[in-house]
Amino acid sequence: MIRAALIWLALALPLAAQDLPDWQHTSINDMAGLLAPEDVQRLDSALIALFEATDIEGTVVTLPDRARFGGNDGLEPFATRLFNRWGVGDRRRNDGFMVLVLAADREVRIELGAGYPAAADAVARDIIDRDMLPDFRAGRLSQGIRKGTEAVIARIARPAAEGRGPDAPRGNLVGRILPYLVFGFFGFVAAKIGAGIVGRIRHGRRPCPNCGGRGLVEEIAPLDATDAEGRPLARQSVWTRCPACGWSRHETRDAPQRSRRTRGGGFGGGRSSGGGASGRW
Repeated sequence: MIRAALIWLALALPLAAQDLPDWQHTSINDMAGLLAPEDVQRLDSALIALFEATDIEGTVVTLPDRARFGGNDGLEPFATRLFNRWGVGDRRRNDGFMVLVLAADREVRIELGAGYPAAADAVARDIIDRDMLPDFRAGRLSQGIRKGTEAVIARIARPAAEGRGPDAPRGNLVGRILPYLVFGFFGFVAAKIGAGIVGRIRHGRRPCPNCGGRGLVEEIAPLDATDAEGRPLARQSVWTRCPACGWSRHETRDAPQRSRRTRGGGFGGGRSSGGGASGRW
């Protein structure tokens, strides 16, 4: 009897793993059709912007239920298994996150990569309770998913990229506003210092085409440019000057871009050890 049970378990576990759904996109996988088109657009832009600015991967996943994907062992192990199967996040930092919503099960899970501190779990719990469940209970699933994902980006992912801990749960007023006050102060000081500076200044080794002297100076500033369809373009204004003779030249050029992983490249191989929070409505 025991031997038969062990054989059944050995066969069932690989089947459960194979039942996990494959990802379709690295940002939005709305397999249950819960998201409104405008929320898909907003979330896709927010997740891509997060990755391009910080290299942190986040993904939103909606499924009809977990039973059909081998999730009868519970929400938390199912979410961790799916996260690790897809490999969300950087494999060295393990800083990815997954917002998972199961429509028929009425369950939501914010699964965090193993690189996040334990304090991030409390913030994820706060996000679910305050930003997601009220909308879910009112039937506003798309809005709740959008608000919750935006909160994860703002309160967990971006603070991690900036080298500080996750924002405190909202019940702690001092803990919530102190980071904003500190960064606001230093941002104000930096703005005052940089007010008279055109942009980043770089000293080059190329000789001046006018006098042959070394030490050309490049002053680089971003440009607000858009293409024919109104989409932003990453362009720079570059002034090259010679401090010896006064020669100067102005040009515009593309700004260096971080490479965005595409569907063919997939996720970065990150893993989760079960951190995060869950909710039911």
